[in-house]
Amino acid sequence: MSSERFLVDTTVWVKYLRGLDITLKDRISSLVLEGRVYTSEIIIMEILRGAKSDREYNMLYQDFLALPQLAINHGVWETAWKTAYTLRKIGVNIPMADVIISAVAMYHKCALMHSDKHFNLLAKHTGLKIFEI
Repeated sequence: MSSERFLVDTTVWVKYLRGLDITLKDRISSLVLEGRVYTSEIIIMEILRGAKSDREYNMLYQDFLALPQLAINHGVWETAWKTAYTLRKIGVNIPMADVIISAVAMYHKCALMHSDKHFNLLAKHTGLKIFEI
């Protein structure tokens, strides 16, 4: 994993926050401390919409805003539009949020750490670099 940067997908954060896998918790914590974990607005939105209370929302809000964010700028949108079009043209239909998340990773040249079969499919047909949990 050298000095590679990781965009950590919501699927991994859910596993991390539930604390069911101590090795995952240790791995993510180490990467965060090394400054190698990134997030994006869309991932923060997916996490916050799942909050069970105001208290949990506020805690998650503070924690995720403390992480470095990869912006969804025009370049990311261009990457997402082209990716969605290209995949659809070959008969591959991926949820829009997953296309945007993968576009963030590709545009910002990060590996996407995930636990979602859609990203494996995206990687098969694009330049997306993945690290599956």
